[in-house]
Amino acid sequence: MKTMLRILLVLSVALTTSLSAALPEAGLWKGKINIPGSGLPIEVTLSESESGEWSGTIDIPAQNLRGFTLSEVKVSDEGVGFAMQGVPGKPTFFGKLDATGNSIEGDFSQGGQKLTFSLAKAVEGETAAIQAVPEKGIPGEGVTGDWLGVLSVPPVSLRLAVQVSGSASEGFSGSLVSLDQGSTKLDMDSVADSDGVFTFTINRVGGSFTGELSSDGSEIVGEWTQGGHTRPLTFLRVAEQVTLKRPQEPKGPFPYDEREVAFRNEVADISLGGTFVIPEGDGPFRTVIFFTGSGAQDRDESLMEHRPFAVLADALARRGIASLRFDDRGVGKSEGNLMEASVEDLAYDAIAAVRFLEGQREVDQDAIGMIGHSEGGLVGPVASTLEEQLDFLVLLAPPAEALDKLLTRQGSAALRLKGVSEEIIARVEVASALDMTLIKDRSLDREALLAVLEDRKNDFLEDFSETELAAIGYTHELYEQNIKVVTTRWFRELMRVDPAAYLEKLKVPTFALFAEKDFQVDAQVNAEIMRTSLEKAGLIEAKVLVRSGLNHLFQNCETGVLEEYGLIEETFDPATIVMIGDWVLER
Repeated sequence: MKTMLRILLVLSVALTTSLSAALPEAGLWKGKINIPGSGLPIEVTLSESESGEWSGTIDIPAQNLRGFTLSEVKVSDEGVGFAMQGVPGKPTFFGKLDATGNSIEGDFSQGGQKLTFSLAKAVEGETAAIQAVPEKGIPGEGVTGDWLGVLSVPPVSLRLAVQVSGSASEGFSGSLVSLDQGSTKLDMDSVADSDGVFTFTINRVGGSFTGELSSDGSEIVGEWTQGGHTRPLTFLRVAEQVTLKRPQEPKGPFPYDEREVAFRNEVADISLGGTFVIPEGDGPFRTVIFFTGSGAQDRDESLMEHRPFAVLADALARRGIASLRFDDRGVGKSEGNLMEASVEDLAYDAIAAVRFLEGQREVDQDAIGMIGHSEGGLVGPVASTLEEQLDFLVLLAPPAEALDKLLTRQGSAALRLKGVSEEIIARVEVASALDMTLIKDRSLDREALLAVLEDRKNDFLEDFSETELAAIGYTHELYEQNIKVVTTRWFRELMRVDPAAYLEKLKVPTFALFAEKDFQVDAQVNAEIMRTSLEKAGLIEAKVLVRSGLNHLFQNCETGVLEEYGLIEETFDPATIVMIGDWVLER
């Protein structure tokens, strides 16, 4: 499940280290802030001038914070201190250098909350986690080519990769990717270069850029405008674009056949496009249908340049398991409108997929199952109870508690991971509970609900100070975006669902996997409800596991926060992939 609010961690830091006989060395220090249940990785770079004055920067990879200039940096025999000026909560670090001179430990305080932290001197040759942007661009001619810039949106900074092709005579085209947000490629709607002034617009995000090309063609200095805000932005010409490493991405030649297919959901009268993967050999083969999590996603469940379903399908095919994965309604080659579909509507998409597979000679008709992730882990049980079409279920981080409760828990966990105080979290929960009551109220049509939630915004702004709003990541733009989502039929119907009502009716073998560091679907709470529900269903072939050290995407991770997903090279924990394949083959 995705959070209603994408909340950026707001940190200010002041660090002090007591020194006995030595001072800390200048250079890179790596460590973490110990937040409840996890640790937030941080990287500090300390510098000393010839006159003995200290300065520094801080990176927080999981929050896309890069090169934030520290203030009040102090190094003495009493300690080392630094701060991040202008960040809410008046945070401070205070620590001490150990006898070896290689580690610093102390307390981090912000907004009345105190946490411990630790830093260790980086080993020789060790670099920062986030690939840096070069200091200078490569000289060239015109705007055609690859460009890389950093957009500062305090307290975070985002690397933007731009690619421009074409010419002034034939016309330009281009695209932009926000590397640190793992965004998919955003095509430019308009691109122009007039007398050295380069402009482009991207309507999808409501953004535009205007800048001047330098005399040697190495950089474009200008401004980015979005959501009523204008910020400075410089693009540097690069030899080739920065690419995110994804070592598990399937690479040919493939020992299986992939077919582009389409099938119809006759109930909804829509066509769904997908990929049918058939292993080598005579068959027939055990076959799985993939179903994505919440939000409009493609058949691969692409997110932050990860393609988990493509990775899973590849691994399963190599073990003799066929699969079908398809685009969500309104995405790629599928028709329909996802935001106006209920969970039961989506379950009939899964049933339509089963009926398509029933017509394929390569498929073992007694072994057609489903692998559903997140909300897809709810769609599977719903489909299985509507019609007896599925022979087994693999549920990845499936919601088992009532969805309104799950979403509230999810939002609080996200705030807690980002260091927000329990007092603020409790007040946010009260406000969210009232909003949820309104969202679930069937007597309110969409227009009425929109009006009520708009009024609620004023109450929310009165109840929280500017510092508190910044801490929880509130912006007017984000609030407006969320209102559009929570008033859709999809969201309102989802919030009324109690998954246990379907889980308790299951009659097919079921394997449910949860991830220990998943803040979106709490592993302990939902695994326990899952076990109880499957026991009530009387399932003999039911298995429920919580995988340690993994996040919602089943990646090995440090913290589990949303912003970390794109920074992790691994797409899906290999051991869990093997476990899924073993279970399917044992059925």
